[in-house]
Amino acid sequence: MVIDSAWSPFPSRYRFDDSLARRTRECLLQLLQNEPGAEGVCPRDAARALASRLNTEWRDLMRPVRLVAAELAREGHLDILQDGKRVDILDVRGPVRLRFRQR
Repeated sequence: MVIDSAWSPFPSRYRFDDSLARRTRECLLQLLQNEPGAEGVCPRDAARALASRLNTEWRDLMRPVRLVAAELAREGHLDILQDGKRVDILDVRGPVRLRFRQR
């Protein structure tokens, strides 16, 4: 994942590098495989699962999770839903659900 270095949405103590992006992606895909239903998962659940692996605060990982989810959606792997409608996670505020793309 390429992040414009001029714009960094992450606290300075967290560097969003390829390692964090990879671990976030793996965690998110694993959660989705474990919850394959139409409802999907909340990004907060992915942030909490990842935080337990990294021994950090889950709230600090919400932006990385949302960015990785956006990338997976652009690649055609995920649907990001708000009120049952597909949305761009980078453009909306509030709760969303993530699920594997319905073909």
